[in-house]
Amino acid sequence: MRSELKITICRSASALAIAIMAFSPGWAFAQTATPPDQPQANPAADEQVVIIKGFRRSLSNALAVKRRETGIVDSITSEDIGKFPDSNLAESMQRVPGVAITRGDGGEGKTISVRGLGAQFTRVLMNGMEGASSTGSSDIRSGYVSSRSFDFSAFPSELFSSLKVRKTSEADVEEGSLGATVELETPRPLSYSKDFTAAVSAETTYDDLGKHNSPRFTAVVAKKFLDNKLGVGASVAWTERHTREEGWSAIDILQGSLNHFCSPVGYAPQSPATSAPRGTDAANCSTGNPRLPNTPTNVANYTLVDSANTYVPRTPRLIRSDQDYTRMGATVTVQYKPTDRTDITLDALYSRYDVDRDDSSLSALSFSRSASQHGSAESSVVDAVAAPDGTLLYGLFNGVDLVSDLTRTKYTTTFSQVNLKASQAWDRLTLDGYLGVSRTVVDKPMRTQISMYANNVNGFSFDFRNNDRFPTLNWGMDVNNPANYVFGPNSADATVNGVLAMQVGRDTTDNVNSEIHAVYRLTDALTLKAGVQYREAKFDTVSASRVTQNLAPALPAGTTMAQLTRSLTGFGTTVPVDTTSGWAAPDYDKFDQVFGFSSQTGAYALAAPTEATLDEKVKGAYAQLDFDTDMLPVRIRGNVGTRYVHTEQSGTGTFSGTPLALTRSYDDWLPAATVTADLKKNLILRFAVAKVMSRPELSDLLPGAVAIALNTRTVSSGNFLLDPIRAKTADISLEYYFGKRGLLSGGLFYKDIDSYIQTLQRNIPYGETGLPLSLLNGSSNDASTIFTVSNKTNTPGGPLKGFELNYQQGFDFLPGFWKNTGIIAAYTYTESNIDYCTNAACTTTVKASLVNLSKNTLNTTVYYEDDKLSMRMSGSWRDKFLLRVPSGRAGSDVQGNIAGFFLDASASYQVTPRLQLRLEAQNLTNQELGFYQDSVRQDALYSSYSGRKVTVGFGYNF
Repeated sequence: MRSELKITICRSASALAIAIMAFSPGWAFAQTATPPDQPQANPAADEQVVIIKGFRRSLSNALAVKRRETGIVDSITSEDIGKFPDSNLAESMQRVPGVAITRGDGGEGKTISVRGLGAQFTRVLMNGMEGASSTGSSDIRSGYVSSRSFDFSAFPSELFSSLKVRKTSEADVEEGSLGATVELETPRPLSYSKDFTAAVSAETTYDDLGKHNSPRFTAVVAKKFLDNKLGVGASVAWTERHTREEGWSAIDILQGSLNHFCSPVGYAPQSPATSAPRGTDAANCSTGNPRLPNTPTNVANYTLVDSANTYVPRTPRLIRSDQDYTRMGATVTVQYKPTDRTDITLDALYSRYDVDRDDSSLSALSFSRSASQHGSAESSVVDAVAAPDGTLLYGLFNGVDLVSDLTRTKYTTTFSQVNLKASQAWDRLTLDGYLGVSRTVVDKPMRTQISMYANNVNGFSFDFRNNDRFPTLNWGMDVNNPANYVFGPNSADATVNGVLAMQVGRDTTDNVNSEIHAVYRLTDALTLKAGVQYREAKFDTVSASRVTQNLAPALPAGTTMAQLTRSLTGFGTTVPVDTTSGWAAPDYDKFDQVFGFSSQTGAYALAAPTEATLDEKVKGAYAQLDFDTDMLPVRIRGNVGTRYVHTEQSGTGTFSGTPLALTRSYDDWLPAATVTADLKKNLILRFAVAKVMSRPELSDLLPGAVAIALNTRTVSSGNFLLDPIRAKTADISLEYYFGKRGLLSGGLFYKDIDSYIQTLQRNIPYGETGLPLSLLNGSSNDASTIFTVSNKTNTPGGPLKGFELNYQQGFDFLPGFWKNTGIIAAYTYTESNIDYCTNAACTTTVKASLVNLSKNTLNTTVYYEDDKLSMRMSGSWRDKFLLRVPSGRAGSDVQGNIAGFFLDASASYQVTPRLQLRLEAQNLTNQELGFYQDSVRQDALYSSYSGRKVTVGFGYNF
């Protein structure tokens, strides 16, 4: 049987009376509606039963929750048994005012930001316990989510029956959130209206870019025993999915003079300088690579590009990311409620997310390399056009090194959680207890990179003159011919002829949570709450790389490149320009058959693994006084209290072979107060103030943890001494409820961020990092090679403020077709002014907007729903936002993400009371995912497309 919400209306009521009642200030849907999952009373014989179900029921339930809460809370509830409004939890949440989502591989919702604060500042509780959801992301875009941040793509949405987004803090709400606390709940078996409940659904999704069909199955069952005192429920959801993403990337934007270019014959000073080992002299850029003649045109083109005022893509490349994943989730709940005052619930939650991903790219590598690495100093500028702001719009070059690259990655995210809740009430006293344990394991058994090269190619060009986001690329050779590539050890002059890099790793996060709460009703108007809590989080990371690093082996005698490659075809069907349709790419299986590197033995053995750990213990206590009185002219309810937390952290790791063991502790007092005034039955005013804090990512606190990528020349490290982000917050909102599903609300919010955590980037020679030179073995890098070094550091912070508007209404008062329609619209404006450090000592700063903050976000849904047919279309627009401040490159201040609009649609048809047919379409606009560099020039940095997805299926309730 489907979950339903019933409203009784006397038969004698006229249509006019119903319409008047819908707009009457005294009418409130949330107060007259029976909760949807509770047993329903039989209506009187002279009453007509109007059934509200599906999407409209979900909206009504969410408004009822919002009205009951004291603080500022938005929620989403399931439409039916095992049916959340969207296939992805993050995509459902983007309808909540103030929530914006970040999309990952294949364009799926991945993480959220709330009021401009990113995923690391938003705590996610699953059945009352903080959840860690670590995953990876495409190698071509990066974006690994670890420790505290929550990746919603790792969990099937069907496992959950409701979610709340709690935007204000109270003393009895666990600390750790600067943006919001998201509470996810799985279904309670005793809340269903029938003794036995069961439902199944099956769907398949077609990806128009990858040309694949992907199945999805869900089953939910619940049974009551012992005269409805004992309930047992279980659910399982399984998805197999293929996603594809295609586009181009620059990786970075460089000043043309950073690595220089090859000067024409006779130009002074000569670049590069004469070098016999590299074949560089007055007539040649390198061996077999002649300089251009000394003509006015060649000199003009050279001086235009080889300039600190000209900005060049670091590594122009076409990219394709193919990801195959399976996602399986399951829940089991046992609920025992012998009396109305006793409730004991045992929950178990499990999710497994298996990913196999191939990232293929075709790149022009020279511009990212120095002269010692046979880089752009050996490339001649044949032709060039630059914009007035310095962006190089068009460049034609000789002597460019090209690379066809494959990075194959496998990882599995496994999450498991068990928690026990118990509640016992007496006349005035209620005691609640909670005990939970969870584990998240990200197992990364493979990350293998295979690169084959075509060096000193003439006629390579990129051209932005027809499209400023996506260049036309001409490679100067037949990129589909395997014979044009080489793979093997570096030449005597250090020319790179191939790369074979291997890495493995494993991250484990263990959480323990125990707490006791007491609620004592002092009077009808006053209630005292108090509680204590102990939490522990342990994060452990282990990684190992190939001993010989990137060094490519020699081809066995008689082996040709054609025997090691595959033809990558059909590229670019959704990109906005005519581009290369394919190229010869490394074939992982063929390479492994020849070299046997997957054995990880001999020349392919892994070095001894490095390990780092972080253990965090939190002891907390709170006291809070709740009040609720009608003695004033209006009903006033709210709370005032404070929370104390003591945090202890200990970490171990190594730095340059030296073991590290560090400890620290700190204390926080977090007062909070909330006042809610029910000005009328349908008009609510809320005000809240609080001190809040958000701890750094556990992975960012690891002592001595260093990650090095030799191919992109980056180094990142942890910082055990990071302080939490602390802030003072104030919120005010006014909510007007009308009709059956009507809400018009507005709110102001302000956060005074006392301290912030930023990623500080510096471009320095590797020799200045303090790391051993032995880590460069097998690569073309040396002590003078410029590396981008990143680490987290505390900064002064700054203010964040904004407002949000929310409007939703069902047009029940309209005639005919229109009475079944409705709209939901949410708009949020946020601005911030944060001080960012520009050097390691933070002696100089620059002001900019908060990273991940979009000034404007707008989400709108229009829907139609009757007894049989349900349709809706949802659009979400997010303004551009910053990704990095400062950018880490001279001449560019920031890196950012472009604005984007996503359009989705869905429909369902109730064939019988038990059978429902479903149709969904995602990303109808084929929205670009794009990055840019520099706030003024906004140079194109990354642009990709993931295509449209169409899902068809059915749901059946027994």
